[in-house]
Amino acid sequence: MMKKIMLHTAKKNQIENGSQIVRLKFQKARQFLNPVNAVIQLGFSRSKNKGTAVGRAMSFTLHSAMEGTYPDITVNPANAKLSLGTKGVLTDVQIGRSVKSIRLTWDSTGSSGDMNSVADDRVLLCAYAVEQELAVINEEQVLRSAGQMNLRLPDGMQQLPVHLYLVVYDRSKRNCSDSQYLGLFN
Repeated sequence: MMKKIMLHTAKKNQIENGSQIVRLKFQKARQFLNPVNAVIQLGFSRSKNKGTAVGRAMSFTLHSAMEGTYPDITVNPANAKLSLGTKGVLTDVQIGRSVKSIRLTWDSTGSSGDMNSVADDRVLLCAYAVEQELAVINEEQVLRSAGQMNLRLPDGMQQLPVHLYLVVYDRSKRNCSDSQYLGLFN
């Protein structure tokens, strides 16, 4: 009888620990996605799959960007996506950072053979201080054909290291590129 109770308790603890792991992963994924919700709404809005943009972003994050073991589970920003789509990404991207801004340049001619890249595609840059849960995007419209942009960092982010994500979308906001992770910049 004692052995049966011990086995039942061990199985119950495994189930409770499994539930705790799932809850923690959901909590960490949601915590990561909250500050970039505006980008998620654009980048995951169109899909053949049912559900919400946030739900699709959560699913991607849970399946592709989680790292570590309980209780030290985190989201790896390099593996996370803020958008999924078929739009052509920017090429030959160069990045410069000053205290107050991020400067980006890219090949404005695009991939000449890429039917998913057109001159009037819009470019969105997201600077994300993950630890502080602060994110900023460019508010002005920047076209692929411009070949450059500046993103002014707000006062609270100027001294923080930021992860940079780049999204290209069409004028109707119906088609996006996969987000490009550009790295961590100090």
